[in-house]
Amino acid sequence: MLIRRSDWIRRTILILSILISGGNLLIPRLPILFVIVLLCLVARHWVIDFRRNMLPILVLLTVILVLTLLRPAGAGIQSTAIRYANFIAGVLLLDVYLHAGSSALWRDLYVILRFMVWQALITVVLAELFKFLFIPLEVSETPYSTFLLLFNYHIMLEESTSIIRPDGFFYEPGVFQIYLNIFLYLTLFLFRKWWQAIFAFVAVVSTQSTTGVIIAGTIVGWFLAARYMNRGSLAMRVAKMFVAAMVVGVLAIVAFNNINEKMTGENKGSFWARQYDLLTGLNIVAAHPLFGIGFDYDQYHRASSELGYADTELPERILQDRGNSNGIMFLLYSVGIPLSVPFFIGMFRQRIFPDRTLIGIILFLASIGESVLFTPFFLMIIFSGLLTRDRISEPVKLAHEF
Repeated sequence: MLIRRSDWIRRTILILSILISGGNLLIPRLPILFVIVLLCLVARHWVIDFRRNMLPILVLLTVILVLTLLRPAGAGIQSTAIRYANFIAGVLLLDVYLHAGSSALWRDLYVILRFMVWQALITVVLAELFKFLFIPLEVSETPYSTFLLLFNYHIMLEESTSIIRPDGFFYEPGVFQIYLNIFLYLTLFLFRKWWQAIFAFVAVVSTQSTTGVIIAGTIVGWFLAARYMNRGSLAMRVAKMFVAAMVVGVLAIVAFNNINEKMTGENKGSFWARQYDLLTGLNIVAAHPLFGIGFDYDQYHRASSELGYADTELPERILQDRGNSNGIMFLLYSVGIPLSVPFFIGMFRQRIFPDRTLIGIILFLASIGESVLFTPFFLMIIFSGLLTRDRISEPVKLAHEF
């Protein structure tokens, strides 16, 4: 099947947006942001015609910018510029798919994320059976192992795991699982590709991310309740109920074992880190509820040194220059509670995927463990929920594609 030039450009933009939305630090973010903006302009034939339904987004970003510049503690020019480059990329990405249609985004994501599923599974197989293929690669003092820069993993010193956790192109498995779970959603709800859904679920489990397993369980449970058990004869529904109970039981066991290992096992350092980020973030939000502290990391480090969770089990060397991995807390303490509300509204009111509440839950849960909300791909989804129109494009049947 021939792919049109416009499809290639659009998919290139989407791939680059995903790579800088949680990608590892080898990926040069600023140059890629520039390329994304350039390609968005090319895709739109060098015409920027933001329509009236995007006005709430532009007003929100203007208000945030004004308050950031007027902040008494001052605004970090570099951090503000980088943040707004991401905001602009998110708006332009949304504009591209406003014109292409949401079904184009579903197709593009299916093509791109299907590769990531196999990337995860092949990484685990190669690392377990042919570990000699991988070479060490240090990125910002984190020791990664890579094969051809396509299959990547890393093992933190405080972790001990019998099976490696694939990173994909991202800085840790906790980010990788978000995209794998989006593919799981696509295969179940939009494309009805059952084998692909099974592979996607196994790929999520391979990341050994507690949040990832919980999200995958939520997606599968939602599908079973909404699209599976309520069809067919009474006998068929009863049979489906037993099947669903078995699936949910397996998911619950996997999630429980993962949570137990993170809280009490050798991987409890991960739980301590998440706990510290959550409670420190809450302390900062409580101290600066209206306007937050801005996007500058130096401001956060100063605030965390004063308001950080004091009873943490994490060693001091870990706390030094540590950022906050909780995306929800990052949103709240960066712009304050009032200006965070539109982002939460956009999260649960998004217009790109049909199942608004489910996607909102997925984004919220994913953001608790990863600070990715202010990156182009996720901003596109959130900004779509602030549009004044009811939908981006007409529903399209996709079950028999690919």
